[in-house]
Amino acid sequence: MSTRTGNDPSYKFNLAYYGSRDGIDNDSFKNKCNGQVASLILIKEYKSTKIFGGYSSIGFNSLGKNYFDENGYRFYNSSDNFIFSFENSEDIQNMKIGRVINKSRAMMEYFCNGFNFGGGSFRMVNNMFLLNNCNRYEKILNDEYVGTIKEVEVFVVTKE
Repeated sequence: MSTRTGNDPSYKFNLAYYGSRDGIDNDSFKNKCNGQVASLILIKEYKSTKIFGGYSSIGFNSLGKNYFDENGYRFYNSSDNFIFSFENSEDIQNMKIGRVINKSRAMMEYFCNGFNFGGGSFRMVNNMFLLNNCNRYEKILNDEYVGTIKEVEVFVVTKE
């Protein structure tokens, strides 16, 4: 465990997308979250108290021309992306974090996803989200997981 000091950078979080206000579907997500900006996503679901999320230092969708093409899928490189889950909004001690393993496939751009970490590790398909242990991120769950999105928030992250 590390201790924060006064020299550590501070970060600012600006709400860019709020599902219940902006719509919970791929097009609404893409309209609000396209581009090359560091972003944090949080998802609450209907069937449990868990909170799922991810951080992309390179943003979501329309990420430019620096991609790797594999069978028509665009993959983007990032070494500091991660996905995570909390048991509930009160218990941050039991967070599970999955750091990117396959850095050249940290993000995938695909027309039928709002966002896609690693080609399926954590992705949005309209009002659903899916987690799959496809070896591009460290596991945060033992099995595949499908949930219905109750709320989703995306924050643009900037250093102050």
